[in-house]
Amino acid sequence: VPTLPLGREVVPAIGYGVGTAWFKAEGTERETFLRDGVVAALDAGFRHLDEAEMYANEGASGKAIGDWLSRTGTPRSDLFITSKVISVDDPGVEGVCRRSLERMGLTYFDLYLVHAPFQTDGKPFAKSLAEVWKEMESLVDAGLVKAIGVSNWRICDLEEIYEGARIKPVCNQVEAHPYLQQNKLLQWCGARGILIASYSPLGSLVKDVLKEGPIDAVVNGIAERLGRSPGQVLLRWNLQTGRCVITTSSKPERMAECLGIFAFELSPADVAEISAAGAERPRRAFWTQCAQFPESPSQAEE
Repeated sequence: VPTLPLGREVVPAIGYGVGTAWFKAEGTERETFLRDGVVAALDAGFRHLDEAEMYANEGASGKAIGDWLSRTGTPRSDLFITSKVISVDDPGVEGVCRRSLERMGLTYFDLYLVHAPFQTDGKPFAKSLAEVWKEMESLVDAGLVKAIGVSNWRICDLEEIYEGARIKPVCNQVEAHPYLQQNKLLQWCGARGILIASYSPLGSLVKDVLKEGPIDAVVNGIAERLGRSPGQVLLRWNLQTGRCVITTSSKPERMAECLGIFAFELSPADVAEISAAGAERPRRAFWTQCAQFPESPSQAEE
């Protein structure tokens, strides 16, 4: 798997997410499926895993990682593990980070993100974003994390911390697919060396609010011509427009398909055609419970 620059480090260009499908799986019958999914992803060749406090399944994914490392003799340093904090007010950034590391059986995260610029209902944190960021910087100082970044942040949120940041954010993980391109955000982050990581890159195949839209015929036609799946075409579109991709599946054959995206490229015309079709119907699938993130976004909301 190729890597992309991430500050002074590098990150595998595709990651396996343990969020959406496995949300709150711990302590349920789905916990076994989560553990099996993480092991299958590692066996398939994924080396970048994406976790979060909010997913409420860290113990299960951590056990799967630990078991896999023991079984294969692979050093921890061969994996790139991301997590995210949402409870920045209580117990606070460091408290959550230490708890997450303990639950996962790890000593550090490769990348640690502030999961959103506000609470899950859109209300502001009690702390300012600048205060939150200072606490994130202290995690790097303490050796608990190697790099820090954000998730679901808009340009206006990043502007609150960027100039004053002693350690700059290296990543902004956001929902990204042809219906939510956020090109202004992509350019703003790119100009400052902040990698955009894309979650829900296959949204148009799996999320009801994004299905049956103007990109379907375009993507299907390109896939047919190239002898690839629509999912592979969508992942390539995300990569070739300058993003790292986070995807997930419980099926080993789908995992292999995702990792197969480095064996081909889309032409610039293919990329442009998908982008143009997606721009006809801007849509967001996640965080729409927050007034800041309407389901039908305009460019002004980047």
